[in-house]
Order: sequence, then structure tokens, then C-alpha cells
Amino acid sequence: MDGSISRHGAFPAAPYSARPPSPPTIVIPSPNLQNANEQLKVVPSYEMVDPASLSVDDLKIITQNFKEQLAQDSAANWTYESRRVAQPILDFLYLGPSSVARDQKWLRNTGITMLLAARDSQMANIRLMAVDRVAQELGIQAEYIDVSGYNELIRAFPSAVRTINNHMLNVFRGQRISNADVQVEGGKMVIPSEQFRRGKVLVFCETGNDRSAGVVVAYLMSVFGMSMIEACQFVHFKRFCVGMADDLRFVLKSYGEILSAQRTVHRHELDNIAHHDAIELVKTKKQKRGIEDTMDKDEDMEGTDAAPSLDQDRFLGRRTFVPFVDIKDNFPGHEGG
Repeated sequence: MDGSISRHGAFPAAPYSARPPSPPTIVIPSPNLQNANEQLKVVPSYEMVDPASLSVDDLKIITQNFKEQLAQDSAANWTYESRRVAQPILDFLYLGPSSVARDQKWLRNTGITMLLAARDSQMANIRLMAVDRVAQELGIQAEYIDVSGYNELIRAFPSAVRTINNHMLNVFRGQRISNADVQVEGGKMVIPSEQFRRGKVLVFCETGNDRSAGVVVAYLMSVFGMSMIEACQFVHFKRFCVGMADDLRFVLKSYGEILSAQRTVHRHELDNIAHHDAIELVKTKKQKRGIEDTMDKDEDMEGTDAAPSLDQDRFLGRRTFVPFVDIKDNFPGHEGG
């Protein structure tokens, strides 16, 4: 027996640790693919999106009519220098280090229309992560997500996702309004493909592997309905050097649970509204009451005196466990010194 414990007159009934409790590590497994050349695929679906955040038409514009996105494992062709450039996670969303955000030639050739920096709030007043001058010279948009730690990211994710979506929609609608060659097909305005300029966003942080990677994962979860594991796998396939800390994974896991709850609640609200409208429509069409409307369908009131359900079922079948055992109860005559 441990002398330090027996002095208190008790000993542990099972092994334990004196350190503070901590959650288990979130493991990101390798995707279950048939062969090394198989790609990860994700197809946008409005059923997987929170209807309060985007309309179906908005999602069509952002994803180009629910275009399939593919990810090929980059591990085989990855080099150390690859971490210093940006990779296209989606066909309109790039992830990379801050040095790429200052490469005007690459930004111009790639067609980047917005720079989104995820930086430490302490660096907000330092020019190290500022890209306003580059954005002004190229005539593109620059936005910042300033957080002091991973815990603040969970509040910043919705704003970041909204910023990206609004930019994509504004680029599209701005062209539709300003383009003189816009055609009308089927009552809708169509931009000629040879003149269409799609919005493209570069998300970056110091390394391109930390906060910015978390923002991109959160975007995939929000707009493409991917789980945290699936989004991390997709990003890792595209940018092999991304390695998220446990704290960031826990934040993303919590964000996924929030997204799921919001999506369920808002879809339920829409269904209730649609159901209510349908009932009101039937009522307006129905002029006379039928005999069935006069009958009480809830006449059976038996069981109303039953005792309330107690919260005891979850304890059934559990073994009694006592974390510490008194020495005097198990070893008569032995007293802790």
C-alpha cells in the first residue's frame, strides 16, 4: 500500500492519477480508400447546410451548381518546399503561409480576389501580418480574423465562413450587374463563360498549418456538411504538412456539434412553418365541419394517476464502485499512522 495514502486511513480501490482530468486525444485516421490513387470526393448538398445561413440559390452560386470537389493524396509528391506555397483546398479556396499573401505575381496569376488572414490578436497592430498594401495595389479585398487563442476561434468561425460566402456572392453578382454582355436565358441572367471571373480566396496564417487550417476545416463543415474528421482528412490530403493541435481539434469538434444542432433546429422550424401553412390552407378550403370533427379523440384518460417516471433506469445493472476503501473496515486492528 502507498504510505502517503494509508496515513489518511484509506487506500484506492483502483489505479488512479493525481493529475487534473483531460479529454482523450482526437485521432484523425487515414481515409478508408481502396488504393493509393483513389481520391476523396465531396458533393455539396443543401440538405447538409443550415438553411438559416445560405439559400439554395446562394449555395449553387458558391459551389457552381453543386460541383464535385476532389482531393488526391499529396504525400507521395510532397517536398519540404511545398509548405511554402499555397494549395487549392477547393477550386475557389486556397490555404497557405503568410509569405504567399505578399507574392503579387502568384496572387495575380491565380486570380485571388480576397485575402483572409487568421492571426494572433497581439499581431493586429504589427505590420508583419498586414496585407492591406498588397490588396490595395492589386485591387482585391483584405480581411482579418484576430483571435488570442484557439478557444476564441469557435466564435470567429461563423464570421469567417460568412465573410468568404459573402465575398463569393458579391463577386458573382457584381459581374452580373456591371457586365454589358449579360444574356437572359429562361428568365435568368447569364454571364458569358469567357468573361466570367469567379471569386477566389486565400486563407493564411504564419505557417498555413494552424489557425488558417482550422478556418478552412470549419468552412468545409459549414458549407459542405462534412464532419470534423472528414474535413481534416480532406485538408490534409491537399496540404500534407497540416498538423492540428489537440486543442484546435477539440474546438472544431465542438463547432461541429453546434452546426449539427443549428441545422436540426432551423430545418425543424422550416418544416413547422410549412406544416402550419398547409393546415391553414386546408382550413380555408374546408367550409363545413364533418361528423369526425365533433368527436373527442382524447377520451381515454386512463393512467393519469400513474406515478411520475423516476431517473433510476440508467443506474440499473451498474456495479457498485467505491473509489476509496477505509482501512479499518477491511483490515480490523490496522490504523493508519
